[in-house]
Amino acid sequence: MNYLVTNKKIYDVLASEYEKKSQLRKNFNNGIIDRFVKFISTGNKILDVGCAIGLDIETLRSKGFKVVGIDISPKMVNFARKRNSGCQIIEGNFMDIDFSAQFDGIWAQSFIHLFPKSEVSNVFQKIKKLLKFEGVAHIATSKEIESSEGYIEKRDYKNKIKRFRKYWTREELRNFILDQGFSITDYYETDDPAPVKNKKWMVFIIKKNR
Repeated sequence: MNYLVTNKKIYDVLASEYEKKSQLRKNFNNGIIDRFVKFISTGNKILDVGCAIGLDIETLRSKGFKVVGIDISPKMVNFARKRNSGCQIIEGNFMDIDFSAQFDGIWAQSFIHLFPKSEVSNVFQKIKKLLKFEGVAHIATSKEIESSEGYIEKRDYKNKIKRFRKYWTREELRNFILDQGFSITDYYETDDPAPVKNKKWMVFIIKKNR
């Protein structure tokens, strides 16, 4: 089973449901976006990887940032483009796209866990390549007690379908980030906004330092 093909199909199915939950997610993400942008010091160009329906692009643009978005799901991209007229939003796999410029910040909310651990080093190295020196990246995923990965049903969505998901522990992801040549500028944890979820998010703001 190809995890990229599977996840592309799954997020196409989920796109309309994401759109219906947009206000809840937008209110939650506004706070963490505010915390992230305080660390951006080299300019105002941001790449949103796994941008989904474009909520965070909309918020970042409202704060004066120039944003490029990318998502593998065509239906997610359609919503993102409708929400962000005139913004460059790319449909495709992040690892396959040859971006023409570096960025001052990279926003990777709910993104890194969509790759097997064996491939995450390549993802981080591409993030490093795309960041300006002293540029920062936001890496957020759920905090887990045990490390695991596989095809897991996406919780709290009406479409009970499975997509590939990697579950990271705090120490596991922290050490992985440091091994990739980043420093950790900030770390915090926050509860998920959906009341039916007993889930905590961990957020790393990391800086390219070599």
